[in-house]
Amino acid sequence: MKNRILFLIVLFILFSCNFSFSQEHDSYATDKKVNEIFEDAHHEGHHKKHAISAVISHTHIRSGIKNDTGDNWIALPSFGINYNYSFNEKWAIGLHNDIIVEEFIVEDTKTEKYHENSVLKKNEEPEIPGIKRSHPIASAIMITYKPFRHIAFLAGGGMEFSKHENFGLIRFGVEFPFHIPNDWEIFGVTAYDINIDAYNSFTFGIGIAKLF
Repeated sequence: MKNRILFLIVLFILFSCNFSFSQEHDSYATDKKVNEIFEDAHHEGHHKKHAISAVISHTHIRSGIKNDTGDNWIALPSFGINYNYSFNEKWAIGLHNDIIVEEFIVEDTKTEKYHENSVLKKNEEPEIPGIKRSHPIASAIMITYKPFRHIAFLAGGGMEFSKHENFGLIRFGVEFPFHIPNDWEIFGVTAYDINIDAYNSFTFGIGIAKLF
C-alpha cells in the first residue's frame, strides 16, 4: 500500500514538473517571437537615411489677445510636414515646416502694453497693441540628436512667414519615436518656438513618418 502511494506521489511530481516546463517554454517562445517582430521593425527602419513625416498638433500661445484683453492662453490647430536626412543612428538634419490654420492676434512685445500717455475718455479701456497673424508658416532647419532608442532632441532655427510680417525663429523640441513594420514610424513631439521680437509658443502633436 505504501509503495503504491509513493509511486503515485512520484508520478504526480513528474507530471507537475513537465507541465510547468511546457508552460514556461511556450511563454518564452511567445515572448521571443514578439520581441523578434519589434526588433525586426526597429532594425528595418533604423538604417534608412531619409524620412518624410506628417504631424497633427496644437499650438499654445500665452500672449494672445481675446475680446480686447491681453495675456490670454490661446490654443490653435496646426500641422506639419517634415523631411529628415540621417547621417547615422544618432544624428540627423532636416527641414521642418508647420502652419497654424487660423488667424489670431498676439500682444506686441516691442511696444508698451498700454498707452499710458494717451488721453482716454471716461470708462474707456486703453487699446492693446497687437501683432496680427494669418495662417503663419514656420520653416526651420533642425538638427536631431537621438541618444536613446525612443527619445530624440531637436534644435534649430528659421523664419515664420505671414502676410502681415515675418519673424526670425528659434526652435527646441523633443520627439518620442517608435518603429513599426514596413519602414514606418509613429512619434509624439513637443516643441518650444521663440519668435524673435514677437511671441513664444508651445506645440504638442503626434506624427507618422515613412522611412526610405
